[in-house]
Amino acid sequence: MIGAVPTNGGGGDSGDVKGDPEAGADVFASAGCGSCHTLADAESSGTVGPNLDNSSIDYEGALDQITNGGGGMKAYSGTLTEEEIANVAAYVVTARG
Repeated sequence: MIGAVPTNGGGGDSGDVKGDPEAGADVFASAGCGSCHTLADAESSGTVGPNLDNSSIDYEGALDQITNGGGGMKAYSGTLTEEEIANVAAYVVTARG
């Protein structure tokens, strides 16, 4: 999960969130997202990838980034289910500081 998560897309709005943020918190933890990303709500402090508390990516942007990867981050489409990806995307955009 190295690289940059886009910091725009939706002007800081979380967008039309379709996943379950609570379930996404569990996915964030179990998939090891916090080893690369800082997110205060998850009590993670990874520094390899972007600080998600400072990201303004919207839900669709997060969904795309998690699904397809990019900027050094691996794609999770073959690792997580579509539901898990939707849930972690919803968590990231609703939990950020």
